[in-house]
Amino acid sequence: MSVYIVSEDEAISSRIRSVLKFHKADCPSSHVLPIDQAAPRLSGEANVDLIVAALPADRERGLGPLPELARIAPGRLLVVGPTSDSRLVLGALRRGGNDYVDSADLEAELDAALGRMAEATSKSAAPGRLIAVLGPSGGSGSSTIAANLAASLAGGSRPVCLFDMKLESGDLAALLDLRPSFTIADICKNAGRLDKAMFERSLATHDSGARLLAAPANLADVRAVRAEGVAQALGVARTMFPLIVADLDHSFRDEQTAILRQADAVLIVFRLDFASLRNVNRTIEHLNALSISRDAVRLVVNRSGQPGEVPASKAEEALRDKIACFIPDDPKLVNRANNLGVPVVIEAPKSKVALSLAALAKSVGVSAAVGKGRATANGASHGWRLWRKSARAAL
Repeated sequence: MSVYIVSEDEAISSRIRSVLKFHKADCPSSHVLPIDQAAPRLSGEANVDLIVAALPADRERGLGPLPELARIAPGRLLVVGPTSDSRLVLGALRRGGNDYVDSADLEAELDAALGRMAEATSKSAAPGRLIAVLGPSGGSGSSTIAANLAASLAGGSRPVCLFDMKLESGDLAALLDLRPSFTIADICKNAGRLDKAMFERSLATHDSGARLLAAPANLADVRAVRAEGVAQALGVARTMFPLIVADLDHSFRDEQTAILRQADAVLIVFRLDFASLRNVNRTIEHLNALSISRDAVRLVVNRSGQPGEVPASKAEEALRDKIACFIPDDPKLVNRANNLGVPVVIEAPKSKVALSLAALAKSVGVSAAVGKGRATANGASHGWRLWRKSARAAL
């Protein structure tokens, strides 16, 4: 924990350090800074967990740097000073102080303030919601859906991080017209020193506000991606972003499974044809074998409405589950958007495709449990061949 004391009174600094040490937040003497030097010294620091600023005798001089210190350590600035002047207390809080500690009762007041801050941090530390998008076979359009989900979700007030886990064929950078400088391979190569600052620098920013962690630029770098590094990157992302969208490969290698096991929602994207349905069935069985909750799984039909497709009712019968969402077929619009590198939800927001994608984003971008009351996957294989015969007759 990186803690700094801003003070020009050695006695006050010593007392603050004693309380911090009790809270397992030791502050070395090199982290005790005078008021005039604190902001310039800390402006280059990537991670400042806490600043305790003791106001000097010249109160106005002490209040001056507080806005900059609050910017450096948002939500983590405690101000120490007398409470006899209510305007001074109000001025410190208005300039970015998160709490005000009475210097006349320093130890007890600081102890209570640190307790309040720890409690607030604990309540706000819920990990970001993870949405995994999985195409059980090639050509399902899962990457297009993942890109549009991220762009749609980022259109609100919450930032979204997008993981491209299709390591050999990742398309998200092209679909979003981005040229990332770093990739998931770089993260894994430097996993031993990964922190929030490094992760932040590894992301490419889309105009929608979505942040992309790209797939390896070179096929040779794919071998550098390991499950341990992916899990570490995901852990950092979930502390920084309330929403994470991961576009997964259907290889089910360790790095893919590491994400699936943590996912709050798994969107299986497929088309209404026999080959795709068979792969969906195999995917569901594999997820079941991995002990991934069926309640987290949602079935999403892409390119719905094509001539000769399997009827939705027959697909649901075969998969023993309801289809959660249908994305209508509009190849002209979708191909144009993909070729331009502009998500459909931005290029044509009032189109049927965009509206269905926005509705899907809204349904999975909340913390409520999804898919309640789904049928079990047990016995799905047993009925598959019989279902296919009856479906052929229906067609």
